[in-house]
Amino acid sequence: MHENLATAAKLAPILERVHGANHPELTQVRDLTQQLTQSTGIDTTASLFAQLRDGTKSYAVPSDGCEAYVTTYEALQAADAAHMNN
Repeated sequence: MHENLATAAKLAPILERVHGANHPELTQVRDLTQQLTQSTGIDTTASLFAQLRDGTKSYAVPSDGCEAYVTTYEALQAADAAHMNN
């Protein structure tokens, strides 16, 4: 889970900068991803992932999403799945 979060945390600010004008939800994605990298509480982590699923429509990449968009959402989805399995 930590490796996937690290990947997403690295890419989320770039996505926001490049695609944020057309996808304002990326500000929330960036913020929540940063919070997840610092979260230690199970309930807090579950809540953050729930907010991400809601804000990203369950990690659905928009039609204008680039490779970094796909990589970020796949990493978040994998981290979310790993969290659910713990």
